[in-house]
Amino acid sequence: MTISSSLAFPTFLLLLGAAAYGSYFSANRLAVEAGMPTFAYAFWQIAIAAAVLLPISAALRSPPKLNIRHLKVYGLVAVVGLTGPTLIVVVLADKLQPAVVTLAAALIASATYLLALAVKSESFRWLSLLGVVLGFSGVLFIILPEQGLEDPAAVGWVLFALLLPASAAMNNVFTAKLMPSDVNSLSLTTGLMTFSAILLLILMLVIDGPVPLTHAGFTGVWTTLWASAAIVVTYLCFFEILRRAGALFFAQLNYVVVAAGVLWAYIIFGHEPNIWLWAAIAVIAVGLGVMNYSKAKTVRSADA
Repeated sequence: MTISSSLAFPTFLLLLGAAAYGSYFSANRLAVEAGMPTFAYAFWQIAIAAAVLLPISAALRSPPKLNIRHLKVYGLVAVVGLTGPTLIVVVLADKLQPAVVTLAAALIASATYLLALAVKSESFRWLSLLGVVLGFSGVLFIILPEQGLEDPAAVGWVLFALLLPASAAMNNVFTAKLMPSDVNSLSLTTGLMTFSAILLLILMLVIDGPVPLTHAGFTGVWTTLWASAAIVVTYLCFFEILRRAGALFFAQLNYVVVAAGVLWAYIIFGHEPNIWLWAAIAVIAVGLGVMNYSKAKTVRSADA
């Protein structure tokens, strides 16, 4: 694709956000293996993000707005867009290869289309349906062959990983309906992190108890900081890309996330994808391409 000057910065944000989110799965595995409890780790990464963003947003005069409409958005995105996916990924951190979890994230576009179709916010398109079928076929390339997973018994965890695109799809579809027009990326991300930190604090205290950041030693601390930075960068890029270039352009992030996640897993853990994992990556990438083409074709027809 030839990138015009107006898309140069969104393209940079796309690559940055995908690289950050692709690294997130590897950071989670390192933290959990170091001994960080699930809910405590999820709390600390979001709490650190909120602690950093609150003074920055205040200094730049973009603090989170606290009226009812904005609070509804924070609550929705915090539960199904951030806290839910964060806990799912953390639970899977020592159950599946980071590359496999990354592929679950690549199904977000397909899951979003299916849900949007169900609530009638998207029209039916045969090409988009083909994209959905290809995406879920990619999952079968991981589940069915014996060589597709490190442990064949992990099939159940792969199915559990499908909660990630399901949760993200709910976030994408219903947030679009509630999103106020007077929100900027920094304000929205700060409000989201703050709301999520309060929710996760309650969950941590009830389930894991009061766990300090230093619970798992130096490894636990630096991987939590890494995950926190990755989440902040991802959401800032997400909201800014939507504002500058729209959802269709942002959908391309799924291509880069898959490649980045597999690359990070190879660099850090030496997890070189086998033939079935490469096949899954290829099929899911083609599915995403078909869905993007279908959406672009529909937009062009509407503009004609």
